[in-house]
Amino acid sequence: MSKASMMKQQRVEIKALGPKGDGIAHLDNSETVFVSRAAAGDVVDIRVHKNKQDLLRGDIVNIVTPSPERSAAPCPHYEACGGCQLQHITAAAYQDWTAATVLNALAERDVQAETVLPPVFIPSHTRRRTNWVALVQKDKVYLGYNQQRAHNIVDIDECLVLHPRLNAMKEAFKPYLKRILRDSRRANIFVQLCDDLCEVVITGELSSRRGEMDLNIMESVAEMAQKLGLARVSWREKDRHTPQVMIAPEPFKKRFGVLHVDMPPQAFIQPSAEGEAALVGGVMTALENFVQKKKPRMADLFAGSGCFAGHMAALGAVDAYEFADEAIDHLSSAAGGKGIQAYKRNLFERPLTVDELNVYGAVVFDPPRAGAKEQAATLAASKVPVVIGVSCNPRSFARDAATLIAGGYVLKTLQIVDQFVYSAHLEVIGVFLRK
Repeated sequence: MSKASMMKQQRVEIKALGPKGDGIAHLDNSETVFVSRAAAGDVVDIRVHKNKQDLLRGDIVNIVTPSPERSAAPCPHYEACGGCQLQHITAAAYQDWTAATVLNALAERDVQAETVLPPVFIPSHTRRRTNWVALVQKDKVYLGYNQQRAHNIVDIDECLVLHPRLNAMKEAFKPYLKRILRDSRRANIFVQLCDDLCEVVITGELSSRRGEMDLNIMESVAEMAQKLGLARVSWREKDRHTPQVMIAPEPFKKRFGVLHVDMPPQAFIQPSAEGEAALVGGVMTALENFVQKKKPRMADLFAGSGCFAGHMAALGAVDAYEFADEAIDHLSSAAGGKGIQAYKRNLFERPLTVDELNVYGAVVFDPPRAGAKEQAATLAASKVPVVIGVSCNPRSFARDAATLIAGGYVLKTLQIVDQFVYSAHLEVIGVFLRK
């Protein structure tokens, strides 16, 4: 497609929604184009361009015939804000797309679950972590999210995704950010609720002469923490830097079952308390069904700070494996006398061997988006009776599931947990039994 033809307006019909929530259509020359904010069945005029990955993308110029699945977005900022992808379709269409996305990913690998459990849809106003973009310009403070596929800041008054406490805090941050941040320099404000605690991590240049912490900055941060009820405020100049704690009026801890773990700044927790409960509940139900009477030794792989291990300990001894230094150190400190042993191990480079796995009566693995390709291979060759996979990426989960099935496992149950409301991110829980 030439550059000139790419700028032309074309009329297309949206055939389906893809796994990232974009509409899929075909141009006059049969090339596939991905159209954001489209609904299956729409007839739309689009302007076509190529992105950095050399994929054709279409921006809707005019909706000629709206799909029956199209719906008015509940958020007034939706057209501009890039935070959500799927507010413009009906609830029924959204739920159908959710199931189809996961099942299609499995079908591509010839993976089929014996039972697909009812999906769990987490409601809006539950997200307990966010990363706002901030900009101070003279007397104005902008705080919100990047515009869709742009760098302009959409300064929102309320986000339908966020927990009410975060929404209530947003405007209260602005007077302090005006004193803390350097003028005309973008910054990121990460805010996270952890049980009843709240932390903030500021990334960017500070307003001091050298762009670093000084007495005036510290006084402003201390006042902000007191007025907003913050348990901890940290700062780093750039994303790749480790956050430095500026003030911590309270110990920042998270409870996972029997564990009460110190959490480092910006530590990962599930994005909603309801989502965490759904994932833990799915894992524990499976374990209780298959191992409760046996009290086996279990393994929690990619354990993080102990989200699953802390609950698994109610059923037997748990070995937790994690590579991140702070996470495994804090987990180890909290685990004393609770039946949990923590081990630092990079499971991508050194997956547990078949012999190491064979001592376990059950294994839970919850890897990053890339999945657990290397570890799935040794699990497939092991004799572990029950393997439970948790994943935030249906495609990498499908690959790992295919490996386990090829090794003699059966995917007994599959459950979708959608805690990233209005987005294209989905999580799954799969329970595998050795034949």
